[in-house]
Amino acid sequence: MLEKLKESELHVHMGGCLTAQDLADVAADFYRDIDWQPYCENYLKTFGQVADPIAWFDAAILHHDLEPLKKGFVVTQKDAGDFARFQARFNLLIYVARALRDRMGNQKPFLDRIFARHRSQGLRYVEYRAMSGVADTYEKFIAFHGEYAMACLQASDPQMTIRYIASLPRDNALQTYQWLRRMLDELPHLREVVVGIDFCFWEEGLPPGSLNAFFEKLHLDNASNPDQALEVVYHVGESFFDKSIESAIRWCHEAAMLGAKRLGHAIALGMDPAHAVARRVDAHVSEPVSERLDQIAYDLEHAVSLREFGVSVDASQLLDERDLLQTVPSTEKVSRKYDDTRLEQARLRQQYVLDQLTKLGTVIETCPTSNLRIGDVPTAADLPVHRFLASNVNFVIAADDPGIFDVTLADEVDWVAQHSHLSEAQLAGRLGDPMRFALRPVE
Repeated sequence: MLEKLKESELHVHMGGCLTAQDLADVAADFYRDIDWQPYCENYLKTFGQVADPIAWFDAAILHHDLEPLKKGFVVTQKDAGDFARFQARFNLLIYVARALRDRMGNQKPFLDRIFARHRSQGLRYVEYRAMSGVADTYEKFIAFHGEYAMACLQASDPQMTIRYIASLPRDNALQTYQWLRRMLDELPHLREVVVGIDFCFWEEGLPPGSLNAFFEKLHLDNASNPDQALEVVYHVGESFFDKSIESAIRWCHEAAMLGAKRLGHAIALGMDPAHAVARRVDAHVSEPVSERLDQIAYDLEHAVSLREFGVSVDASQLLDERDLLQTVPSTEKVSRKYDDTRLEQARLRQQYVLDQLTKLGTVIETCPTSNLRIGDVPTAADLPVHRFLASNVNFVIAADDPGIFDVTLADEVDWVAQHSHLSEAQLAGRLGDPMRFALRPVE
């Protein structure tokens, strides 16, 4: 009954698909030639432990013992809520990938393994996404995304339809978007496979509103040339310790209103606020004045509909607060403590935004293991998928970075089935066929 849910992967990062075994197989001939010192220095700084990647690879390749390599690479629950720990483990892959590119000029050995594994797992449709940290010129941009898109195009076949989403940096969205359009003009055969744009990585300090110019340009381009339209998927509400719960909830709504078709994670909409604020000392109590002003503007604009959901909006008080804060530097922090009343109001705000997303047709991509290991969701019972199931919002189950988490999409679906109050038939009926949320219809 759950087969459909296990056949379509709509949120997966290509690099994150690689397993420890992939790294060992591909790097077998050159791992000793890699300059591991910067990697080891960062590992020590992050974990307070000495890394010995050569010994890890020795064990895997010479002694067929993969455990030391997995211990250094796989992200586990011990890393929960610390993106720096995730990145420090992911760096192992980056060093191998760079060395592979230096030797071969491409990433084909890695990409072939990813495609083969997903075919063997029974996937019939995959939207891969990838981001380069060094594509700071058009030449580097097209070298990276052109290679990945072409690999997806060539690997797609009747057994498994493959599409590609280019992940762009939030702080340089407009320029890199223009590079993407230029690439598709110069390589028009890639239009078949490139279906969208993703914004991922750090979200703190980069509110959806900072991408207004990008979205305006995208919508104009899509309207003028609908045959070449690109959709947006947007990571939001995943890591949000820099702001209040209310602002994190608002960001999810703002991204959807800007035109994102799917939202990645949106933990802020599904994790109970009381559990969210208990994760760290004074979590979400403080935020920049700029965020508080944005929240005030949002509450005033949506006051009528917020009140319909029981959210208290005192316009007079908000206007007075706004006047006061407008005299304060935007980067200065404003603090407001949480009590039971405020936490309950935050829950009502979650319900409001989930309802708004339902009306907009926005889809949430929920990734249970990732939410536990990166998103700092305290326990399995706190996972946002439970709240999403209880609402009417459209959502899909995805694996995010299955290689570095050592899971599969089927594992994620089975976990939800086992921990949901729904039967398998009810779960399958609630979620339907994820293929209907593909960024471009599949014929």
